[in-house]
Amino acid sequence: MTELERALVSLGAELAYPEAPDVSAAVLRRVAEPAPSRGRGRRTLVLAFAVLAVAVGAAMAVPQARTAILEFFRLRGATVERVETLPRVPGSTEEALALGRPVPLSETGVPLVKLPEQLVPSALGPPDAAYVSEEPYGLRLSLVYEPRKGIPESPYTGVGILVSEFVGGGAERYVEKLVDAGTRVERLQVGRYPALWLEGGPHVVFFETERGVFEHPGRLAGNTLLVERDDVLVRIEGEIGRERAIEIAESLE
Repeated sequence: MTELERALVSLGAELAYPEAPDVSAAVLRRVAEPAPSRGRGRRTLVLAFAVLAVAVGAAMAVPQARTAILEFFRLRGATVERVETLPRVPGSTEEALALGRPVPLSETGVPLVKLPEQLVPSALGPPDAAYVSEEPYGLRLSLVYEPRKGIPESPYTGVGILVSEFVGGGAERYVEKLVDAGTRVERLQVGRYPALWLEGGPHVVFFETERGVFEHPGRLAGNTLLVERDDVLVRIEGEIGRERAIEIAESLE
C-alpha cells in the first residue's frame, strides 16, 4: 500500500457518515411491477413522427402556407412570397393590366385627379398616359411611360415603364407577388423609405379587386421596385436595372 492509500484509509476512519436509507422496500416494489412494453413505446414514437409528417405535409400542400415556409417578404401594402412553382396566369398584357379609367393630364403633365398625395417622377418627366382605379382601400393611380431611348418595351406590360401608386388608409396589403428561384428579392432603403427590389423573373403579381380579395387571375411582371412611402405604396416596373429604378423612386415629388 502506498503512502497516499494509507493516508486515505486513515482519513476515512475518522469521518462521520450519515446512516444510509433503507431502500430495499422500494426496490422490491419496483421489481414486482410488470416491465413496460418496448413495442408500445416504439409504436407511440412512430405515431408521433407520423402526426408530425402529416402536419408538415398538409402545410406544404396549402399554397399560402407553403410559400410562407419557403420565404416571405413584406412592406405595408405589399407581400412577396417565394414559391417552388409559379401559378399559370393569362398571357394577354392589355387585359391583365386592368389599369382603370383614363384621366386627363394638365399642361405640365400632372394627372388631373384628386389624391391626398400624388407623385410624379421627375427623372422620367410627365407620363404619356394616366389611369385611376377605385379600390376598397382608396385609389390606384397608374402612370404609363412609352418605350424610348434607354427604356425598352416590357414584354409583360407592353409599355416602357409603369409607375403605380396605391393610396389608402394604411391598408395592410394592396399587392401580392409570387416569385420562384429565378427571381432575386433584395431589401433596400430608398432615402428613408423601406423598399423591395425584384429582379430576374418573371414573377406573378396580383392586385386587390373591388371586393377586397385577390380574385384577379394575375399577370406576369418583370423587374420591379416596391417603395413604402408612409401611406402610399409605389410600384415601379420596367426592363430597367436596380440603380435606374432607385433613381426614379428618389425623384418622386
